[in-house]
Amino acid sequence: MATGGRYRKKKRSEGLIITSLMDIMSCIVIFLFKLYSAEGQILTNSDNLVLPLSLSQENPRDVRLQVACTQDWIMVDNVPVQKTPFVRELSDISVPGVKEKLEFAYEQEKQMVKIGALAKVKGEVIIQADKNLDYDVLYKIMATCGEVGFNAIKFAVMAKEE
Repeated sequence: MATGGRYRKKKRSEGLIITSLMDIMSCIVIFLFKLYSAEGQILTNSDNLVLPLSLSQENPRDVRLQVACTQDWIMVDNVPVQKTPFVRELSDISVPGVKEKLEFAYEQEKQMVKIGALAKVKGEVIIQADKNLDYDVLYKIMATCGEVGFNAIKFAVMAKEE
């Protein structure tokens, strides 16, 4: 069979050029890594909370549990637990609402050790205390943390500009 001298060219299917797309994606990923770096403020400040100033240059590495003490509320992980005026009037050094919340968090840490998510129970807590907070309130919060098992207490402060 003769085709009449005409040969048809087969059309090549054109696909996506993946090399340039990968270059663009790499640039976007690098940009996002730079944008969301781990440096900076990891802790979330509560409302009505003015942290004391410090010359410390150490940044928190890992935040597991936060206790915030304002003039109005004591909060555990940004959940209001107990009113500060009630804590002032307590004769006992153990704060009831805060103790239950901390015991629950300590049990969660123990469970994480059992399933292998953590190597050991660290018992770390970061306390954010208002700079005008009475010492007796802060002492009761610290004593409650220690009673439950959170003995590695760190305080959140604002860096003082030199």
